[in-house]
Amino acid sequence: MKIFAMILLLFTFNSSATVEKGVAVKILPDQLTLSIGCVAQTNLQAKKPFLFYTCKNSKNGRYFMEFRLNESDLAANFKRHSPDAIINKSTFKSYTVYDIVGKDSNGDQQKSIHYCTKELCLDLVGEYEQSVKESITSQLQR
Repeated sequence: MKIFAMILLLFTFNSSATVEKGVAVKILPDQLTLSIGCVAQTNLQAKKPFLFYTCKNSKNGRYFMEFRLNESDLAANFKRHSPDAIINKSTFKSYTVYDIVGKDSNGDQQKSIHYCTKELCLDLVGEYEQSVKESITSQLQR
């Protein structure tokens, strides 16, 4: 399964095409158009392969989008590391969506949203603007 997932991530990353509004990425069941200003990184040989985008918001803050295998209980992991985290779990089309507010290791408030299928998750973390979340959600069709 891990080798198949790595091949899937590599194939998807290599077949991403630049479009007028950004970069088209087909990893989830839906194709997403991500900001052209984001910088992509990938490590398919890591213990847990990933595709990672680093982006800047309009105030020069950073946010991150990570596509990763859905291999663990996300809510349980957050509760273990941040017992006071508020986790709102919902279903949106074929996705399980986790909207999480908690504190990082420095005690700073952090928010994140995670769109997961049975196989993959898109984690949106950092200083993202509401428009980024709305853009991703509006592109999810299945």
